[in-house]
Amino acid sequence: MLLRDKFWLWGHPAGRYNLNADNYGCHDVSRMTPMEACLYLGIKNTFMVPVGVDVNMRQYNKSFTTLNNVGWECFDACDKPEIIDEIIEQAKDFKNISCVVLDDFKNVIDGVIRYKKFPVSMIESMNEKLHNNNVRKLDSWMVLYTHLFGVDDAEDKEFQPYMDAVDGIIMWNWWEKNFEQIPEKFEIFKKYTPNTRRMVGCYLYNFGEKKQATGKAVKWQLDYYRELLLKGEIEGVVLHTNTMADLDYEAYDVAVKWMEEHGDEQI
Repeated sequence: MLLRDKFWLWGHPAGRYNLNADNYGCHDVSRMTPMEACLYLGIKNTFMVPVGVDVNMRQYNKSFTTLNNVGWECFDACDKPEIIDEIIEQAKDFKNISCVVLDDFKNVIDGVIRYKKFPVSMIESMNEKLHNNNVRKLDSWMVLYTHLFGVDDAEDKEFQPYMDAVDGIIMWNWWEKNFEQIPEKFEIFKKYTPNTRRMVGCYLYNFGEKKQATGKAVKWQLDYYRELLLKGEIEGVVLHTNTMADLDYEAYDVAVKWMEEHGDEQI
């Protein structure tokens, strides 16, 4: 297997963050789709995350036909189990649909930790349906930010059952300024995921600080994550996102060059 086969895109509808949408600081206009970004970045897997946009799932799945793996975001499935039914139904026709992902499952909004409104049993029921259905077993992933663990032991212990209820966790560093703390956070992350699959995320745009990511931070992360892949401590890296990929931003140029140098390494 090639190194690039371990990389995923975190895909959004084209132009989702154009013209400073959601106040994330991108004042430019991008037109790149998730599939185009996979081709541009040289990778073969994607998570599709509509982020509030009403999308036609089947049309996107058709565009993803040549990819190895496709996963759909399904946070609302905790309230609406029928979302999982729709993804399973799509999986009948699209053999590369392999998983779902819970984005921002643990987050703080107005001082409230969002996950507390969902009992663990909802996640367990979702996983049961994903694992045992009339199509095939699908996996579940959950997003977890570095600033939301390793701070309060009691809170971490309270959240542990949610982490144990999914198949895998994707660790993300929200604020680029903290990127050099990632190895320390990853060691804590390993303690919380002894029997859970792991991936890590790499922002190619600095959403946390509402500005472009730096080539230095992106290269540092990709080099570090490559070592984790080679050691077998993670099974994938997720690149975020297509919606700035065609804007001549430095971080994307660095990522493309990095993949050209390392993507065809055997792993």
